[in-house]
Amino acid sequence: MVKKEKTASYKIAEAIVNSNSLSSYEDVKATIDSLQSDIVQILLNQEMKEHIGYNKNSHVDKNETNRRNGFSSKAKKVKTERGEITIDMPRDRVGSFEPKIIAKRQKVLSGIDDIVISMYAKGISLADISVLIEKMYKVKLSKETLSNMTEVVNNEVIKWQERKLKKLYTIVYVDCIYCNVKEDLTSKKKAVYVIIGIDINGKKEVLGIFIDTTESATFWQGIFENFKQRGVNDILFVCMDGLTGLTDAITRVFPKTITQRCIVHIVRNIYNSLNKKEAKEIIQDFKKIYSASNKSNAEAEYNNFKEKYKNNTILLKRIENIIDDVYSIFEYPVEIRKLIYTTNAIESVNSGLRKVTRGKGSFINETALMKVLFLRIKDLEIKWSKGTKNWRTIRCQLIELFKDRVLPYCDNLDE
Repeated sequence: MVKKEKTASYKIAEAIVNSNSLSSYEDVKATIDSLQSDIVQILLNQEMKEHIGYNKNSHVDKNETNRRNGFSSKAKKVKTERGEITIDMPRDRVGSFEPKIIAKRQKVLSGIDDIVISMYAKGISLADISVLIEKMYKVKLSKETLSNMTEVVNNEVIKWQERKLKKLYTIVYVDCIYCNVKEDLTSKKKAVYVIIGIDINGKKEVLGIFIDTTESATFWQGIFENFKQRGVNDILFVCMDGLTGLTDAITRVFPKTITQRCIVHIVRNIYNSLNKKEAKEIIQDFKKIYSASNKSNAEAEYNNFKEKYKNNTILLKRIENIIDDVYSIFEYPVEIRKLIYTTNAIESVNSGLRKVTRGKGSFINETALMKVLFLRIKDLEIKWSKGTKNWRTIRCQLIELFKDRVLPYCDNLDE
């Protein structure tokens, strides 16, 4: 057996073991914890040396404009993943020393703040985070400290809201959810507008989230104007529910965009209006229309539907009002049809957002709500790295259908 060469870290560990009486894992843990404070202190002193330009006991010519000035009169307590440590902050005479490992006003070392923000993104309340952190790391963090730690997310939210978007989105999904926000000491439901886009490479991203008092076509128009200002030149399809005026609001900004009503929303609305005893059979018969292989077969199924339910005039009137929205999906190949007939992509995101907002009471303001939604979205987007299934075929079909609207954006295609 070849003897393993001792690494530098092994030699350090050997020296620690030889100079300490360690008889249990608790002894090991306590020794490692105590080392953390010493290591951070050494690094701080090293930073001061580099800042001043000479060692503490050096006899070389020293910078007369700035010198060491001992340490802060009060030791600084810093919270870490291994508990609380105490260090002495080095000082210089002119006060220009800005340490990097622990900033002057920093009270929590990097690592634990990432854990806090990750918990916050999952919808865990600040009070519960405080309890969990204390239990796991033996570190007590006040609600104010936790709030300050998550406050840094606000700048990320602003940058994200103002970022440049892609010039072309092939398909955009839009929807609204409602969340409770405190306003004038009362809780009010606010409309949260959520928009997802699929780019020319089949990559999905949340284009934005916006908050208003309620859902309206006017506000939706403002959102699409915002997208245009942020660099969007064209959108091929927008998949949506049946909000009155929404199609007009979108096409005022993007005149060539095709709006497709979500068939799943239509089915849900029909189901909710039916007698529960007959609802299942009616929905199964209606599914034969929108799942037909082509428009001709869909029309045949619609005629069968009308004949079967000819005595239910209310139902037939509802179907008559939306049948053109159903027929419109048959203008496109089946692969595209599967993407535009439903807003399931955004429904899935909305479900993820509800997990971090439902049951949390009212958010103190819109900023707090936006912060939680943003963190949750960044968490959800990690799962989208593979892109849209069967995208090469779909992209070829889009190029064939829209030609000059798509080709200018095909220069940098992913393989």
